[in-house]
Amino acid sequence: MPLKEVFTYKIPAEYLGKVQVGMRVFVPFGRRRITGYVVNLTSKWDKDIQLKSISDLPDTKPIVDEGILALTKWLASYYQCSWGEAIRAALPAGIDDESREEFALTEAGAEALSKGSLSKSATILLHFIKEKNKATLKQCQKGMGKKFSAYSLAHLKQEGMLISSETIHKSKVGYQFIKAARLVQALPKPEQLEKLLKRSPKQKQVYEQLAKGEVNTTDLEKQVSGSAAALKSLKEKGLIEIFTRKSERASQVDVSNQPIGPSLKFTPEQKKVFSVLSEAIKKSKFQPFLLHGVTGSGKTEIYIRCIQQVLEQGKTAIMMVPEISLTPQTVERFRQRFGDRVAILHSGLSQKERFIEWKKIYDKQVSIAVGARSAVFAPFNNLGIIVIDEEHDGSYKQDSTPRYHARDTAVMRARSLNAVVLLGSATPSLESIYNTQLDKYKYLTLEKRVGERMLPMVSLVDMRKERKEFKNFSLLSGQLIAAIRDRLSRKEQIFLFLNRRGTARFVFCPDCGYVVECNHCSVTMTFHGNEDRLLCHYCNFSARMPSHCVECQSEVIRFSGYGTQKLEEETLKLFPKAKVSRLDRDTTQGKSAFATMHRKMHSGEIDILIGTQMITKGHDFPNVTLVGVVAADIALNIPDFRSCERAFQLMTQVAGRAGRGKVPGKVLIQTNNPEHYMFEYVMEHDVNAFHDKELKFRKRLNYPPYTRMIAFEVVCENEVHGQNAIGRLRQSLSRLVSREKSVELIGPSKAALYRIQNKFRWHLILRGGNMKQLQNILLKCSQVNETKAREKVKIIVDVDPLNLL
Repeated sequence: MPLKEVFTYKIPAEYLGKVQVGMRVFVPFGRRRITGYVVNLTSKWDKDIQLKSISDLPDTKPIVDEGILALTKWLASYYQCSWGEAIRAALPAGIDDESREEFALTEAGAEALSKGSLSKSATILLHFIKEKNKATLKQCQKGMGKKFSAYSLAHLKQEGMLISSETIHKSKVGYQFIKAARLVQALPKPEQLEKLLKRSPKQKQVYEQLAKGEVNTTDLEKQVSGSAAALKSLKEKGLIEIFTRKSERASQVDVSNQPIGPSLKFTPEQKKVFSVLSEAIKKSKFQPFLLHGVTGSGKTEIYIRCIQQVLEQGKTAIMMVPEISLTPQTVERFRQRFGDRVAILHSGLSQKERFIEWKKIYDKQVSIAVGARSAVFAPFNNLGIIVIDEEHDGSYKQDSTPRYHARDTAVMRARSLNAVVLLGSATPSLESIYNTQLDKYKYLTLEKRVGERMLPMVSLVDMRKERKEFKNFSLLSGQLIAAIRDRLSRKEQIFLFLNRRGTARFVFCPDCGYVVECNHCSVTMTFHGNEDRLLCHYCNFSARMPSHCVECQSEVIRFSGYGTQKLEEETLKLFPKAKVSRLDRDTTQGKSAFATMHRKMHSGEIDILIGTQMITKGHDFPNVTLVGVVAADIALNIPDFRSCERAFQLMTQVAGRAGRGKVPGKVLIQTNNPEHYMFEYVMEHDVNAFHDKELKFRKRLNYPPYTRMIAFEVVCENEVHGQNAIGRLRQSLSRLVSREKSVELIGPSKAALYRIQNKFRWHLILRGGNMKQLQNILLKCSQVNETKAREKVKIIVDVDPLNLL
């Protein structure tokens, strides 16, 4: 269990003057040797306490600067985690992994070794690598044992006495391995060389090419036909070495229809907004802005111009995008405008690839980081602006420790660096709207689409009437079917949105009522027709479709509910000549799935695209003129006080995909509850009126943003132990809450999803008007830490929770 204390260690004589704040150190901790981060240096400590010494120093310079250290200290304090966990979240996952690098001596290293001018540990290390010819970090550690020094390895590499190269391994995303050849360092004498090459003109020809410098094998084959056999022979003779190097893959997004290089012309509205932002950037002072712009109003172009201005001032920028793998257009647009000055940070990269992108920023090779949540920690020193696109998106809140919100963390980072923060959305979160009312954020607005394009016409379809009056029990209403047919006849494209995967939501027996549930979770299994299997969407447990009821042995099994697979089947039946494609988690396993979909949409290879909320994320397809929302009530019926806000955001965002070209768009929303007040605001595109109504409800019910919350989740495999733990926690917190004004304790209650992966879950909520007051109660509650250590009970503390399921 991570500890919140900071530990003091002694610096041994060999590292005096070399240890700096922000470096990693290897230290003994109990019986283990672990990685620690230096957060302070001091010459004073209690002399009665015998300090343990640092074991090793793997860095030659700090990997965390003082700004990031201060930010992670605040993050640990606010989000109730250890400082070490916060620092680890700020670093790329690959940084502490066993390196795949192979080390070899350079001429400078061989010369220093012969002179005997190095330290004892460096000399031993060079001798070991020289004997092996090449060695990885793991081989050095294993072969040298206690004599191995990580500090010496880092120092020798920095001084150019060791050269490193990547050993070959499969890459998942973004990179490719290129095989290349070069001459060995220790070549034989000229007369001996002449003898070795005399009988083979081809080998001599290849050797002469490599004498000019290393060449990749593909290029070498173009220069010298049939070079592969010659390379093999030269390697056997010890004259060359063949190695692999890693290079970035070219982007797979089709950019043929997208503008390249120059800035787009601003509308008068964009011009007005940019002039306000431009003035703030010139002043180099902390100022948060909320840019509320309708879908298709040109927010991205404003982001790009602001970043361009920051770069012209010699500063750097962070551009945050939710779930970046879903928005290849955004990344491509930045690459077109800024070229190789952009680093990409997102979860789709392997650990090593993420480290390479992070290293580009750390080494000051790039000026812009485009990424998802973790991009907020990009190691820039002179940050000028942080842009958070789709600031309302829930993926900015991490759902594992540390449970930080990247939007709020970005505001804190910008405050400390006197940078501008620009939050953008067509459907801002109520928290951000409330902050504009408190004058914490400055409110900017774009009310019109670019090019005088109209916002789509939104209509409701009452599915109760469809079934009752028209006897239509299909997934698609008569109106939607007619509208699809009309759009297809005009060679226009259609989005069909259904936020549920699979073929049937659950499988049941009509005789006894038995419903097939997951063996490990308290949820029903979803039937996936393509695989003919039942799947749990929470733990991925799968089972074969039963041929009969396991309870009463009845041979009749029925399906209820539907998902994207079922919708795809029905759409193909209704429109057999249409080119139908589906985009959900089941169809996007490959890294190129989104790029392929974008290419096919732009080239007209898809007529109807069916998808979950993935299709609502920032896609811009000018030929999409119709959007059909198949089951609008799914998002509304979630037991969470934010469900209406999320449903409104989802409906508005998906509606915004229609009519982004020259042809006006149309949106048809199918619902069983057309009287719900939310639909009125979606139809009118009246985001402000929805915010006003929803804020009044929140105020009356004492919910955020008018109050603050800390949620506790108790998780335990043993149901009785878990119930005891939540009871003790409730008692401990009750005593503390009774002494405070305007603080209440809600619960405990079983979580809506009571059992996930064989673990039982309970919730308890602390609610009050002041976060500092809630944090103080938490600090005094010893039960949180005491319970964690007993009975294999896990207590999760979530500050400003977004998910209460």
